Amino acid sequence: MMNKREATTLRGAAGALALVLAGLAHAGGLPGPLVTVQWLHDHAKEVQIVDIRDDPNSLTADPKYATVNGKKVVEQVGGYIPDALSVNFWALREKRDIDGKSIDFLLPTADEFQDVMRASQLEDGKPVVLAPTGDDATSLQEASFLAWELEVFGMPAREIAILDGGTHAWLAAGYPVDNDAIAPMTTGHWMAKPPRADLLADVAQVAAAQKAHKPLFDARPMAQFAGLSHTPVVPKEGRLADARPLPAELMYREDADGAWHFLPPAQYRVVFALAHLTIPHRGIIYCNTGQYAAGAWFALTRIVGVKGLREFPGGMNEWEQRNLPIHAL
Repeated sequence: MMNKREATTLRGAAGALALVLAGLAHAGGLPGPLVTVQWLHDHAKEVQIVDIRDDPNSLTADPKYATVNGKKVVEQVGGYIPDALSVNFWALREKRDIDGKSIDFLLPTADEFQDVMRASQLEDGKPVVLAPTGDDATSLQEASFLAWELEVFGMPAREIAILDGGTHAWLAAGYPVDNDAIAPMTTGHWMAKPPRADLLADVAQVAAAQKAHKPLFDARPMAQFAGLSHTPVVPKEGRLADARPLPAELMYREDADGAWHFLPPAQYRVVFALAHLTIPHRGIIYCNTGQYAAGAWFALTRIVGVKGLREFPGGMNEWEQRNLPIHAL
């Protein structure tokens, strides 16, 4: 039988071993839902960097710079972080024939999404850092949309992070980019799983939420929520009945170097309180075609830690195309 001193020594050794193992596990993973450019620069070989943007031509362009107060600053991203894989944002949605209508910007099937990820050479089992351009808030929404789709089709949240500030912040920090054409010679082996029902809502579920007066959130800019403006994709002004605003204007900020960032968790709570809005703890988020909603979903689910939020990816686009009623001024 061990004496008291031996038992204490053993517990101490076990505790030290646990700390070492925890440190090793952390070293091979991501520090959280967001990573800084400094962290990515130091850990680039440990992750798969995935460039996500809506203008693939800018991958081979040179960055644009301006001079402000005698200082060289990044004006527009060109090129990409060395060794990054590339995903075209427009490949993340598909066109479907529904009730005799061709509706664009809808969620892909598992097989369709898997094909896009394999074409980018994505592999299973290695953490992913999504790198938007960071030139504007839209780029953060695009990265969020890919993060959401990766989770929808089976990738664990702990394996997905977004580069805060994007490639813009990478350039502003003085790190190099490549601009050779990305031409994969092989395909990856990433496997998609059936879509997760706990992250998704369809038309019928949105209609049921309206009928039952369950939480429904509009993640578009306030002018669109209020019915004062619209986009070319969604020509009718208005919103879904019973929806509450979740304004896109409160989700991001522009840094002094021109790069766009998410907010820290505590700052989201302060900003929402100042706007007399309650951070949702469950419900369905929608926008026009999915990307505003994905940005709000990422900020609230991954950064703030809210549970129980689903996205209706078809948004106002699918709703209007189906000739369903909207609430207008």
